[in-house]
Amino acid sequence: MSKPFLVGCLFCVSLWQVPALAEGCRAMKGSAVGVVTSDAFLPERCDEPGKCRIFDMEGKRIGAVGDFIVPGTISEGLAAVRLKETDLQGYMDPRGNWVIEAQFKRAGPFCEGRAAVQRADGRHVYIDRSGKEVGNSYDDAEAFTDGRGLVSIFKGGDKWLHGYVDLSGKLVIPATFAAARLFSEGRAAVRADNGKWGYIDRDGKLVIEPQFGEADLFHSGRAMIRTSEDWARNAGLIDETGKLVIKARYEVINQVGDAELWGAGITDPGYRGGSEPLLRSQLFDRDGHAVSASLFNSFGAVAEGLIDVCRFDKCGFVDLAGRPVIALRFKHVEPFGEGLAAVSLDGHRYGFIDHSGKFVIKRRYDGLGPHKEYFAAGPFEAGLAPAGCRGRWGFIDKAGAWVIPPVYLYASSFENGFAAVTIKAGTVHVRTDGTPIDFSASESDRPDLPARPCGAKVRKPAAN
Repeated sequence: MSKPFLVGCLFCVSLWQVPALAEGCRAMKGSAVGVVTSDAFLPERCDEPGKCRIFDMEGKRIGAVGDFIVPGTISEGLAAVRLKETDLQGYMDPRGNWVIEAQFKRAGPFCEGRAAVQRADGRHVYIDRSGKEVGNSYDDAEAFTDGRGLVSIFKGGDKWLHGYVDLSGKLVIPATFAAARLFSEGRAAVRADNGKWGYIDRDGKLVIEPQFGEADLFHSGRAMIRTSEDWARNAGLIDETGKLVIKARYEVINQVGDAELWGAGITDPGYRGGSEPLLRSQLFDRDGHAVSASLFNSFGAVAEGLIDVCRFDKCGFVDLAGRPVIALRFKHVEPFGEGLAAVSLDGHRYGFIDHSGKFVIKRRYDGLGPHKEYFAAGPFEAGLAPAGCRGRWGFIDKAGAWVIPPVYLYASSFENGFAAVTIKAGTVHVRTDGTPIDFSASESDRPDLPARPCGAKVRKPAAN
């Protein structure tokens, strides 16, 4: 392929609409106060620490050098942005317009129409989408989930007390708990005066007696608990009444994706040190029944009805009933996306298989990154998947052809209409047709490429 085609494909100009956004946020698994928020909607280029630039989808610069989007705050169509000049934070919409001016020391994500912010005087309060304060101020405040916001009062020394407010700002569950988690599925884990964890409902009523050394959030009607605070074979799974459905005899219990399945494991008895220990895990359903007799070292994501699993150095896929669907014959596998999954037999070259395990895109793409590390190809999003070729990355279609040629040092999948790619200067962004958002032709080294990089043809762009 010739250089003129690269220039014409990668650096043309087009108009773009604001992408559709996922709404809301939910309590994060395995975190006391974290929430899962939306995908990025404003490209952010950071060539060096402290020198970020925010752009809109048309490549227009927003704000000044050093302004940046506060991680984990993109939700409900707004993102918290910190200004370098003042070190204060406010909220922008997907077009880069200020919706709430930067005036806070800390700004959290909007959840259920409320955001926890820290004012200039150090107090924490909730605001609505107009920036108006809702309720009283506190020594700390966390995101809303299930109609309740977790607030904290400092009592001196290392003592804090925690309670919950409703969406009107009213303190509906008094701050009497020594420790507390976010609400999830109508319950919140709290630590009582006896030092043990139990659960309350949204009215503050104790629904599971304090009896656990540790207690996680409820997801799919189940919660992981530990009988003591130390890391040992003391992890179990309880139902909404507090009854153990998986006995507390495992080191780790994690929900597998969003399926009603849990992986429970202990360190493999054959582990002798020298590397990260392998778990020996089994798959259980929500009632504590073993789904599969097979033991695995890891469970991956749930995608398109399949779970990627590995045992020792072989990986494959099982269905939600734990039945083998694609044999464990790969060195590495990635979750399915748009009907295809990236897999590697040697850990270096990748191809893509369908749900039957058949290769539909040949094993010709490598995973070599900019620092000689290895990354996996895929997954497919918007009909395109990132893939590598001799240390350069681009995007292929489902026929395996290059739609965006491999001219970058690295590339990640698309979300909300753009993808992050790496050039010598840092991480920048492209649209699905390969046009740049926050960089120019002069910044890309645009290496000479053969007519068929790694044996795959280059698909010419459609005529306008």
